[in-house]
Amino acid sequence: MVNNLEEVWIKLGRQPYPSDMEKPLSKYSYAGYKRKFGRWREALEKFVEYIKKEEIPTTKIVSLKPQITKTHKTSRNIGLRLRFIVMRRDDFKCKICGRSPATESGLKLEADHIIPWIKGGETVIENLQTLCSYCNSGKSNLEIKIKKV
Repeated sequence: MVNNLEEVWIKLGRQPYPSDMEKPLSKYSYAGYKRKFGRWREALEKFVEYIKKEEIPTTKIVSLKPQITKTHKTSRNIGLRLRFIVMRRDDFKCKICGRSPATESGLKLEADHIIPWIKGGETVIENLQTLCSYCNSGKSNLEIKIKKV
């Protein structure tokens, strides 16, 4: 039964709930787990013990490492000329909040990837936008749909 619980967990990508334990996803119903273990919590605890005892082969560990499938055609760094072209296109305003150094002294503008470079985005003008340092620091590697300012 713990093997079935493991299969369901993998299919769902999360810890299964009792309501998830139905066909075709699970071979055994929630009632079967309740009869065998007394409570759903007990079944999960037995499953954790089973997983901890099982030795994970080295080949399994290697396969869990993230693999980069796409190689980039462009560098991650945004050159000064491209940075200027992007900021001029965006009227030297932040695409999220609309602030500009012309109206707010000390505001720093940055060129940012719309589709993050780490997620396969390239350093091309179509994938770059102007953001202020405040909006860009909070954005991190998220893809944010920008409204027209």
